[in-house]
Amino acid sequence: MRLINAVLCAFVFAAVLLGAETLQWDWRHAEALTSKQWLSHAKISSADRDAIAKALANLLLPDLGGPGGFSEQEVEQVALETPVKVIDLNGDGIPEIIAQGTPQDGGCSHTGNCRFWIFEKSGSEYRLLISVPDIQSFNVQPTRSGGFNDVVVKTYGSSTQSTLRLLRYTGKKYEEAGCFNANWPASQGGTGHEANEPHLTPCAGK
Repeated sequence: MRLINAVLCAFVFAAVLLGAETLQWDWRHAEALTSKQWLSHAKISSADRDAIAKALANLLLPDLGGPGGFSEQEVEQVALETPVKVIDLNGDGIPEIIAQGTPQDGGCSHTGNCRFWIFEKSGSEYRLLISVPDIQSFNVQPTRSGGFNDVVVKTYGSSTQSTLRLLRYTGKKYEEAGCFNANWPASQGGTGHEANEPHLTPCAGK
């Protein structure tokens, strides 16, 4: 019995490691949106811009509004100054919206990790597909789940360590499908990220 249990544990452990090794993450080309990509600058119709701003404002209002906080008009302005990427994630010709928070909306950490959202157009409105806190950058993957591109998001930890989350579409929304630690061994010159390939391992407890 002990031998069987040992074999089963070894099999499960190997499967977890295989998942980490086969995650295709193009870390050198991770995207972090900037002020040049504000929603107010996006090349979309004014109706779509207004609808996206409304969807973002509804998410930001609980944190920014209220007594002594921002007015609804000020929250809408913060929404318009949210960086976005207009991208068709499911190939239906109607682009989805990837958005990243900014220090202005109060959702960023001191290490530069901010809130991250994906929206899908639904009629004349935009529906939230996922909201993830503390994200520095992301990669839209070539692989697909449920007809939508998978997405990898990165939380910055230090110059040699970050956490990755694999997001997959499950039919109605995106959900976290995997968590990995990315570690960059320091080079002889003492630098990390730029000189070495990261080593990926599953997050503890995942």
